[in-house]
Amino acid sequence: MDEAGSVSVRKSGRKPQPKKFSQDEITNLDIFSSASEGEVESFELLQQLADSSNDDEFNSDQAAAEADDPEEEVFSSEGAASDGSDVATPVEDYEDAASYASEDEVRAREDGDIISGRQSKGYDYVYGKHTKPEAGTHIRGVPESASSSKGSRPEFLYSLFGNATKDLVHLARSMDQWGDDLALPRRPNESGRKGIRHHFSHDADKRLFEATEGWDWYYKYGGRQKLAEVQRSHSLTSEEGMLYVPQPSHTQQTVFMGPYGRQSPFVVRTFQSMCLDEAWKATPPVSGVEEHIAEPPRPRKQKIGWLLNVGTGARSLEWAPNHSGDTQYLAISTLQPKDHEKIGQLKFSPAFTPQSFPSSIQIWSFSSSEKPPRETLLDSDNPPRLQLVICTEWGDPRHLTWCPMPRDFRECDYEGGQIPIGLLASVWSDGHVRVLDIHLEQTENTTFVKYTAAAFTAKPPSTLCTSVTWLSPTELAVGCANGYLAIWCIYPPPSSKPQPSLTPQPAPTLTPTSTSTSTSHPKSHSPHLLLYTPLQTTYILSLSTAYPLAPHLLASSSASGHLRLTSLLHPQTDYVLSLRMRHAPTSIRFSEPSHAFLTADDNDSVKAWPIRRFFSPVNVARMPANGICLAAGEFHNSVLVGCADGSVCAVNPMRKMLYPKATAWQLPVFRHEWRRATAEERRRGEGGAGKVRITEGYKLKDANMAQGAKRGTGKAVEGVVVATVWEEEGHVRSVAWGRSVEVGGWVAVGMGSGLVRVEDLAI
Repeated sequence: MDEAGSVSVRKSGRKPQPKKFSQDEITNLDIFSSASEGEVESFELLQQLADSSNDDEFNSDQAAAEADDPEEEVFSSEGAASDGSDVATPVEDYEDAASYASEDEVRAREDGDIISGRQSKGYDYVYGKHTKPEAGTHIRGVPESASSSKGSRPEFLYSLFGNATKDLVHLARSMDQWGDDLALPRRPNESGRKGIRHHFSHDADKRLFEATEGWDWYYKYGGRQKLAEVQRSHSLTSEEGMLYVPQPSHTQQTVFMGPYGRQSPFVVRTFQSMCLDEAWKATPPVSGVEEHIAEPPRPRKQKIGWLLNVGTGARSLEWAPNHSGDTQYLAISTLQPKDHEKIGQLKFSPAFTPQSFPSSIQIWSFSSSEKPPRETLLDSDNPPRLQLVICTEWGDPRHLTWCPMPRDFRECDYEGGQIPIGLLASVWSDGHVRVLDIHLEQTENTTFVKYTAAAFTAKPPSTLCTSVTWLSPTELAVGCANGYLAIWCIYPPPSSKPQPSLTPQPAPTLTPTSTSTSTSHPKSHSPHLLLYTPLQTTYILSLSTAYPLAPHLLASSSASGHLRLTSLLHPQTDYVLSLRMRHAPTSIRFSEPSHAFLTADDNDSVKAWPIRRFFSPVNVARMPANGICLAAGEFHNSVLVGCADGSVCAVNPMRKMLYPKATAWQLPVFRHEWRRATAEERRRGEGGAGKVRITEGYKLKDANMAQGAKRGTGKAVEGVVVATVWEEEGHVRSVAWGRSVEVGGWVAVGMGSGLVRVEDLAI
């Protein structure tokens, strides 16, 4: 205040510019003119988003504070770059530079005129247009940089989720349904507005169409009979069947479990199970621990879940979908015991060499119990049973995946007293991709069945199949060791009943390897190749589609360290590349509420790759060790990450994506630790399998996203940054959420020690 009593106001020296919008603001959009009651309730949330937009007045103090804030997450290609890399895109590795930039831009970049990842002058990065066009400047078509501090709040959300009416309604309803979940999913309440439910992009009409007419090829047009003719199998005795099961060097595993201070050893025999509540009964405190640490005895059945011993490490596991009854089914494939002498004698890389040997897939059944209101719990009174062992001579089964599309089982599926499970696809180490039509016999004993021919078998020439995902009930997308993508139709529809295909390109001359030469059906009913095109430069590690939101979008990761998002409508031209990572992610999953693919990177963090800004990832969590596997819930927005140190953590990625400055909460669910047997234990014959300890009861914690910049990729010991190498038996190798809305909170975790933990994490 000066002597005259007037108040001085601090203003920016910049000339204020009027706002410009290429689309109306959220408040001006006529979204709810014909909206349903649930959409109208979401309008309040959209109104809050519009009210939180920035003012036209520039606040220099606030800008300086934000610039110094290490927690600020900015969506930009510069922030997505890997350490030590100054390349904007991996284009020079395997694509012509003209597909990304003009020759003038390449020449200017070599001369240093254009700096990768930085904004060029004259370009409006909020609205995506040039105010002063410059020669050789490349435009992505979307803003290069977008954050909540640059532009208004609606513009920030437009860049992530789109500005169409349906996109905004979908965003608002998803935030209202799952935005409050810190880490774990919640059980649905009476109104259904919170907790586990079907995703909003997969409404009841779509699910009904997919479950009925989507399976007409199987029930009405001969698909079921054709697959049954091609598939060949016969029963085995238990003695014969056990020859196909990987045999560990031990018959039991010792596990230390229980509350802190009162952990006790428990023995879990091979192919047997143990109720988790057994470890939480009243037990005396462990020697050397304070008495006051031990909690009082808890009532029975407070820890509902099961611990299985499947023999060797669980390579892949997945719940069978479309089972809403009182029984759920879990498919598990296990690792072969390592022969270190044989590995040292290999002349070729096992990843690129087909290998055939006896192997198996285990199908376990779990009973559920109803608890009002609207709760389906694991039945702790009926232990899980090993229902079926699928025996083959095709080598290791990898990437087990059930057909995820809704399906209404019909009366013909239960003929002969059998129980239909579904279509199971996998790639085997002999280089083939196969589909099995799985049925179970109603028996109390374990059934061993040897499959000599699958319902569908295919393999490209001169390469191996490495990963697989479903595009529809009849279409498979398969990644290959040479970086190519192959899409097969396991049973094309007859010409009299055409159905739309995701890949309308004409089929190349390459034909898959068929397991049957039956002539009882016309050629139009035989499987054929729809697409075979280069996707990556080398070994494809994982594939995932954006089903059900955008099933034509396919994300892939390869050993080169690149991620690629491809539209199957035009795979040669419509694709987006990521920056190269030092360690390629071995698992990629799609989170429908977040509109993003999720991966674990080499900096121990979990990244979200929005489908509209795939080139600019968002860090949503930081793990205690390198993430090996992850699973995204199909009926909620919680993501489970398994780490190399045996930790299993849960996180809600939507919170960090929508609010970059929000606290990134994550919950360590439990930690699995394994150690080798000591010399004394081996002398007594007690330590063949080593020892396992499982600790749990951790607090919800804040994942400090800024600590990565401080500690690099490892922890500093005496000024030297080091990284920890964990025993393979201590890894968490696979995780999976329940595949039915009734059991959407169920989770299965496979560990390298041969243990599989199954429990309900819904709260």
